[in-house]
Amino acid sequence: MNGIIQEIRPLSGKKMRFRICLDNGADFLLYRKEVGRYELEEGKELTEEVYQTLFQEVFLPRAKMKAMHLLEQMDRTEVELYSKLKDNGYPEDAISAAIEYVRSYHYIDDERYARNYVRCHQENKSVRRMTMDLRNKGVPDHLIQLALEEENETDPMAQIRRLLEKKKFDLLNEDREKARKELARAYRFLGSRGFDANDIGNAIREYAQNLEDI
Repeated sequence: MNGIIQEIRPLSGKKMRFRICLDNGADFLLYRKEVGRYELEEGKELTEEVYQTLFQEVFLPRAKMKAMHLLEQMDRTEVELYSKLKDNGYPEDAISAAIEYVRSYHYIDDERYARNYVRCHQENKSVRRMTMDLRNKGVPDHLIQLALEEENETDPMAQIRRLLEKKKFDLLNEDREKARKELARAYRFLGSRGFDANDIGNAIREYAQNLEDI
């Protein structure tokens, strides 16, 4: 990567860091001492030789360390890790190398993440909601499908019944307006978790009937 340094902009915060912006659209973050050490100045060319030195001495080891730290905090998908590293100002090639590094040790594994997610959330989330959540986290569809097929053991109707019992919706309130509002609240609550409208309706009718029989 080479180009003309268009701007060296200080960032606010306790640590004195600078965003280095090149005329080719690339940018990255460095500390004040590093800007001086590598003799970076606005209007000056960043040669490929200097960039490769920066890559080997600064960006790559720092990106690897940051990736490891982020994964120690919590398990993440590859897309989530990429986004975090990007937000921390690492250039694309350092991000790619850091992700490949942690992947080689299986510190990051989207299939494992999807399986764990399904096992942990299948009791209170529908298949549709888990699918949407995992897609938003960047997990490929084929891994989502595999995880759901092999890890999901729940029945939608049983899930809805458990949630209704847990929330204790007052569906039989003698005040018809209050009962109607509770019914609408139950539909919204279950719909937000991705359950099918027919399953919701059937489960609510069954739940209300059981309340009447008590």
